Amino acid sequence: MQPVAAPSAAPLPRRLGLLPATALNMIDMVGIGPFVTLPLVMGMMGPNFLLAWLVGAGLALVDGLIWSELGAAYPEAGGSYRFLKLAYGERSWGRLLSFLYVWQTLVQAPLVLASGAIGFAQYVGYLVPMDAWWQPKAVAGGIVLLLIVLLYRRIEDIGRLGVVLWVCVLGLMGWLIVGRLTHARHPVACLPAAGDSVGLPGLLLSAALGQAAVKTIYSYLGYYNVCHLGGEIKNPARNNPRAIFLSILGIMALYLALNWAVGSVVSWQEVRGWQAAAGGAPDKSQFIVSVFVERLYGPLAAQIATGLVL
Repeated sequence: MQPVAAPSAAPLPRRLGLLPATALNMIDMVGIGPFVTLPLVMGMMGPNFLLAWLVGAGLALVDGLIWSELGAAYPEAGGSYRFLKLAYGERSWGRLLSFLYVWQTLVQAPLVLASGAIGFAQYVGYLVPMDAWWQPKAVAGGIVLLLIVLLYRRIEDIGRLGVVLWVCVLGLMGWLIVGRLTHARHPVACLPAAGDSVGLPGLLLSAALGQAAVKTIYSYLGYYNVCHLGGEIKNPARNNPRAIFLSILGIMALYLALNWAVGSVVSWQEVRGWQAAAGGAPDKSQFIVSVFVERLYGPLAAQIATGLVL
């Protein structure tokens, strides 16, 4: 009697084109990250805060080259899990390394989601003051459960949802940038100029830049998301690399414009003053975008902008 061969897994239908793939990447990159890290970077870097966002984008582009090549050569579902198995062998070191990747993902992925939920709760605090210790935690936990419900959908529905959220993000950032064009109050430098080190020697300024770049890189994470969906992307040899680089370059432009806009209305000196006065406690800078819109258009517009951020 001939042994029966195990049935091979049916290939996933490739239904995501370049637009939804790029939209899912960009939505995964934006999230709450830039709105939360913006005041932190301003507080660390002072007048040179835009430089940290440029450095973060440069590092993302270098890493994107690797992801693009792997995603085009091995367009399968699983991303790093599959890449490690293919690189080190299905039955040797690849099994161990892919297992370790899944294990660390079980620890790391909830932390990333939790950090976004904490940022969400911070901005909710602008709309609804939360004085009790448990209230921000309840909001953060509730949004995690809501995301699980929203993502329990077919891949086409998630792609459409990604496009809708992408449009909302672009609309919000466009609104903020237009606000800068009509209400600019403070100059913002893209690159350091003589005398702009704020009293820091070159070595300490470089250390501050490195620490700030860690936070900006966090806001760029997600450009590789398309590689985890490699088995569902149409024409992956072309669309995977394109989605990665379009995402990084597009988000870089949006982040630079966003920081330039906010820094032109809410100066880095103000942000540092708020943070110093609070002494580590929550302060106005934690919902800086809401403060920015409130100054330009009033409290009602700030509430609408906060809703779009959320």
